[in-house]
Amino acid sequence: MNDENVLLVHNYDHDGISIVAAQGDVDLSTQETLRKALESSCTEQNAPHKVAVDMREVPFIDSAGLALLVEIRKRFGHKCQLALIIAARSQPERVLKLGRFDTFLEVCYSPDELSGPVASSSAFAPPAQ
Repeated sequence: MNDENVLLVHNYDHDGISIVAAQGDVDLSTQETLRKALESSCTEQNAPHKVAVDMREVPFIDSAGLALLVEIRKRFGHKCQLALIIAARSQPERVLKLGRFDTFLEVCYSPDELSGPVASSSAFAPPAQ
C-alpha cells in the first residue's frame, strides 16, 4: 500500500468539543475519509455543538480538502460549528489564511485555544448565499 494516499483519522473529546484528528495529506484521493469522520461527528448529537478538525499532522491540503471544509460548514452549520486546529508555518496554515478561511471558521493552534463547546447561537446560522 502506498502511504502517500493514506489519511488516518481518529476522534477524541477535549473539554466537551468533538475533535477529528487527521494525519496525512488531505487531497482528492483522501478527502472521503475525512468527510465520513466529519459527517459522523456533526450528526452524533442533536443539540448544537462544536467539531474541530485537528490538522496539525496534515502536511498538505489541496482544493478538494478546502472544498470539503466549506461543504461541511454549509451542510451542518445549523447544528455543528466547525473549527480548525493547525500547525504554525505549515502549508495548510498558508493556504487557509490565503483563502481567508479564518474569517468564517475558528482557526487556532491547539485544542486549548478553542473557544468552548458552543461559541454562540449565531455561529450556527447558515452562511450567506
